[in-house]
Amino acid sequence: MKRLVPAILAVVALTSLLVPGRVLAFGKNKIAYQNFDWRIYKSPHFDVYYYPEEEALLQEVVSDAESQYMRLSQLLDHEIKFRIPLIYYKTHVEFEQTNTLLDFIPEFVGAFALPIENRMVLPMDSPPDKKYSLIGHELTHIFEYSILYQESLSRAFRSNVPNWIMEGLASHLGRDEDNFDRMIIRDAVVNGLIPPISRLQTLNFLTYRYGQAAFDFIEEHYGSEGIRNLLWEFRKSLLANNIAKPIKDAFGLEANEFDRQFKKFLQKKYLPALLDKKEAEDYGKEIAAKNRRSDYDEGYVTFSPALSPSGELIAAMTTRYEDIDVVIISAKDGKVFRNLTKGFTNQFEYPVYGAFQGKKDLTWSPEGDRVAFFARRENERALLIYDAVRGGLEKMISIPSVDDELSPAWSPDGKTIAFEGNAGGQVDLFAYDLDSGAVRNLTQDEFYDGNPAWSPDGTQILYNRRINSSEKIFMVDAHDPSRKVQLTFGDSSDIQPSFSRDGKKVWYSSDANGGIFNLYSIDLQSGEIRRQTDILGGVFTPLELPDENGKAALVYTYYGGGRFRLFRTTPGEPESIIRPAEQAREPAEIQPFQPPLQLSLDDDKRKKYDKLRFHVESAPSVLVGVADDGTVLSNAQILMSDLLGDHRMFFSFQSVSTFSNFYYSYFNLKHRWNWSTFATDYRDFYIVQALSSGATLRSRQFSRFTGAGAEIAYPFNRYYRIGASAGYFDRSIDRPFGVNSVTFQTEFASLSESFPQVGWNLSGDTTRYKEFGPYHGQRFELDQDWAPTLSASGDTDLFHSGTFVNTSLDYRLYRRATSRSLLALRLVGAVSSGRGYNIYSMGGLNQLRGYDFREFFGSRVSFMNLEYRFPLVDALAFPFGVIRDLRGFLFLDVGSAWFAGGDFYDPRLGFQVTGAINGGLDPNTVILDTFNNPVNRRYKFWDSKNGKLGDGRASYGFGWGFYLGPFQLTWSFAKQFPNTVEVCNTVCDPTIPGDCYTANPCSLTRVDDPFRKGGTVSQFYIAREF
Repeated sequence: MKRLVPAILAVVALTSLLVPGRVLAFGKNKIAYQNFDWRIYKSPHFDVYYYPEEEALLQEVVSDAESQYMRLSQLLDHEIKFRIPLIYYKTHVEFEQTNTLLDFIPEFVGAFALPIENRMVLPMDSPPDKKYSLIGHELTHIFEYSILYQESLSRAFRSNVPNWIMEGLASHLGRDEDNFDRMIIRDAVVNGLIPPISRLQTLNFLTYRYGQAAFDFIEEHYGSEGIRNLLWEFRKSLLANNIAKPIKDAFGLEANEFDRQFKKFLQKKYLPALLDKKEAEDYGKEIAAKNRRSDYDEGYVTFSPALSPSGELIAAMTTRYEDIDVVIISAKDGKVFRNLTKGFTNQFEYPVYGAFQGKKDLTWSPEGDRVAFFARRENERALLIYDAVRGGLEKMISIPSVDDELSPAWSPDGKTIAFEGNAGGQVDLFAYDLDSGAVRNLTQDEFYDGNPAWSPDGTQILYNRRINSSEKIFMVDAHDPSRKVQLTFGDSSDIQPSFSRDGKKVWYSSDANGGIFNLYSIDLQSGEIRRQTDILGGVFTPLELPDENGKAALVYTYYGGGRFRLFRTTPGEPESIIRPAEQAREPAEIQPFQPPLQLSLDDDKRKKYDKLRFHVESAPSVLVGVADDGTVLSNAQILMSDLLGDHRMFFSFQSVSTFSNFYYSYFNLKHRWNWSTFATDYRDFYIVQALSSGATLRSRQFSRFTGAGAEIAYPFNRYYRIGASAGYFDRSIDRPFGVNSVTFQTEFASLSESFPQVGWNLSGDTTRYKEFGPYHGQRFELDQDWAPTLSASGDTDLFHSGTFVNTSLDYRLYRRATSRSLLALRLVGAVSSGRGYNIYSMGGLNQLRGYDFREFFGSRVSFMNLEYRFPLVDALAFPFGVIRDLRGFLFLDVGSAWFAGGDFYDPRLGFQVTGAINGGLDPNTVILDTFNNPVNRRYKFWDSKNGKLGDGRASYGFGWGFYLGPFQLTWSFAKQFPNTVEVCNTVCDPTIPGDCYTANPCSLTRVDDPFRKGGTVSQFYIAREF
C-alpha cells in the first residue's frame, strides 16, 4: 500500500519487490505542527488568505500588495486578468509548514510564487520595508507568469525561462537589493567573474545578483520600455527556449554583443573601486586557517567570531568540514582546537546563522568554559550550550514563547542570555534567565530590534533598531526598557555593535562610506566617530581583544575573494573622523515605513475558506526504466491539489512489460495526523525459467491485486513516523505446485481470493543529500499486513486459502568516505506466511547483478547490496543534452529466495531434485520418494561441506552510471560467486520403474552449479540507485 507524505511525489520503485500495490516509501516528514483556520479577504486585485492569529497584519499586507500592484502595473504597462491568491503566514516557521509545496522549505527561502494558480506564498515577519520589497519580488513573478504564459498551464509546463530573467527582473522591480548584495557582486566583478548573461542557466545567489544587474543595465540603456520589449519578444519564442532572438528583436544586438556590453557596464560600475580601496591585508593579517584552494569561491568560509573572555580563543562558524560547524580556534594563528559540532547528529538540524544579514551568532560564558548559539530543531530554534573545554552538548533550551531567536549574548554575571526574537509578530530583545527559565522583553517597542551586546559592567545593552531601511545603534538600560539612547544617525546601516574592553567606546560595521561596510568606532563620551578602514569588500563583527603593550587589537570578519575570513588588526590612524557637529541627526519623531497606498478593510469582503476546488498541481510526469533483460518499466503520475495544498489527489499509471497497473489516492494533509483513502488495480508477474532440451525457457506467471482502503500516519518528528491501514482486496495469483510428468516443466495453479486486510508500518529517514544523491545517514521501512481470506475460487483443491501475514523490511545505510564518495548498504527482507501466502521475486537490476531480472522467487526473499560510490566526471555536454554526474561504483550483492517449509525453486532446475545419467546432470530426471512423489529441493543458503554458496547467490564487480535528463543510465559488470545445486549422485534410469528413488538407490548431494556464468556478466539498465 502507499504511504503518506512525503511519499506522494516519490518515484515509484520500479525495481521493488513483487508486493501487490506496495511502494516502499522513505522520506523525512513535513509536519503540520499547527492547524490553520484559513479565511479569505478580497481586495481589488488579490484573494488574501490568512488565519485569525495573524489578522492584525491583514491591513498592512493588503496595502503593501495593492501598492506594489499599482507600481508594477504601470512599469510593465500590463493588467493581470485574474485574481491573485496571496497566502501569508505570521512567521517563517509557520510558512515552512505550507502544503502549497510538499518540499521542505529552508530558512534561507524568503518566499515563493507558483505559476500553477498564480499563487504568492510569504511569511510576514520581516521589517516593514523588507516586507514591502518581498511582496514586490513575488508579485513581479505573477506579472511574469501573466505576460509569458498567458494563463496557459501548458506554456508554463513546456517552457524553460532562464533563471536570470525570472529572478533578475523580480529583484530589479522588487527593489530588494541591499548593500550586502552589492558587496557580493562587486567582489565578483573585481575578481573577473562576469558570466555571459545570455547563457547563464544556473540558479544560485549570484544568479539573482547578475540577473538584477542585467535589468539595471537594460533600464539604464533602454528605459522601462526596454524591459517590456524583452518580455514581449521573449513571449513570442517562449517554447523555443531561445534567448538570442528576443535580445536581437528587443535591442538590435546579437547575444554576444549584449553580453559584451553588459560586462562593460559592470566593469565601469565596480572596477574603479579596485583602484581606490584597500584589502584586509593592508590593515592586518588573517588568523583563520588558510584557504585550501586558490580559485575564487572554492575555499571554506569562517565567520561570526566570538571572543573568549581572555581573548585567547575564538568561537566561530566555518564550512571547513563542509557543513556549517562551530569551532574553537586560536585568536593568534587560527589553529583549530575543537570542532564542537563535529559529525552528524539528529539532536538538531543545523546551527542557525544570521551573519550574512548582519547578525551575530555566538557567545561565550563569562567564565570562558561554554559557548552558546541557536540551532534549528523541528519547528523551533533551540538555545544550545556547549562545553568549550571538553566538547559535548551540555544543555538544549526551548523557548516556546518566542520565535525566530537569533544573536545570543551572555551577560557578564553569567545568569542571563539576551537575544533577539519574534513574539506576537514583533521583533524585540529578550533576556532568558538560565536559572528560572523566565523570559522578559528588554525593548518593548514597535521597531525591529536585534544584535544585543552587553556592556562590561552588565548595566547597558547595545543593539540595532531598524528605522525605515536603515539599522541604527541604540543603547538600553538592562533593567529599564524605557531608558533608551540612540547612538548613530543618518541613512546608513550601522550594525553588529560591541563595547570596547573599558566600556568607553563602541566598535561597529557601517556602510556610511559609499555603501561599503567598513570598521567604525564611536566614543561614548565625546560622540566622535572614526572610520578605521576603507576596504574593497566588507568588514563585519568587530571585537576588541585585551590590550597588548597598551594597544587595543581587534578581530573582525572580512568578505573578499568570494568568502568570509577572520582577520586581526591593531587600529592605526583613522581613515576619517566625523565630529559630533558634522553628524546627521534624525528628526525628533521617527516615522515607520509606510507603503504608498493605505487601504482600509471592509468586513463584507471577509469569508471562510471552505470550498475545495482541485487543480493539476504539476506537469504529468512519465518515468521509464529498462531492466537488464529488456523488460520496460514505466510510471506516469498526475497530482491534483486544492489551492492551499492541504487536500491532494494522486493518480499513478504503471506498467511492467504488458502488465498495467492503476493507483488512486486522496490525501488530507491539513493536520499532524495525515490520512488518505486509496484504490488500486495492480497486475504483475514473476519469472520461471528451466532447461528443456538444452534451451532455457522463461515464462511469466501472473498475479493481480485489486482493492480499496484507508491509511493514517503520525510523524513522531521529522525523521520517524508510524502508520496503519485497512482495506478490502481481491487477488489472483499463480502458484507452483509440481512438475509435469511429460514435459518435466513446473506446473502452476491459479487461485482467486477476497479478503479484508489491516496493517501497520514504521519508517525512519535521517539521510543527508548532495547533488549526486544520498551520502550520509540511514533510512528504513518496516511493514506488516494481516489478512484472513473470506472467499476463494480456482484450484482450491491444490492450494487452500486462509489467513496470511506479510512482513517486509527495507533498510539503507549511507556513510560518507570523502566529500564526494560514500559507502552504501541496503538490506531487504520479505516474508509471507500462512496458507494464503504471497510470492515475492527479485534479481537483476541493482538487486542481484549478474543474474536475470526477477530470476528468483518464493514466499521469503532477502538480498543485500554493498556499494562504494565515487565520482568520475561531473558533466559532459553533447548536442543532444548534458550527461550529469558520471559516477562509478564497486559492489557486492548477496540474495536468495525460498518457500515456507524450506522448499527451494532453482531457476534452471525447478522445484524437484534431478538425477544424473552417466555422470551428467539431467534436468529431465526427476527423483521420486518411496511414495512415488517428486522430491522437492531443500533450501540451503550455504553449502558448508563444499565451502561455497548453496542456494544463495552472490556477485561482485564494478559499474558506472550517469543522468541523461531525468533518467539514470547504468552499466554493471559482475562476476558470480560459485554455488552448488542439490542432485542425486547415483546413476539411475527413469525408464525403469522404481530405479530413481531417493531411498534406493539414490542419495542426495550437492555439486557445482553447471549453469553458473563463469565470465563477467555485463548488464545495462535504467533505474535509480538505491
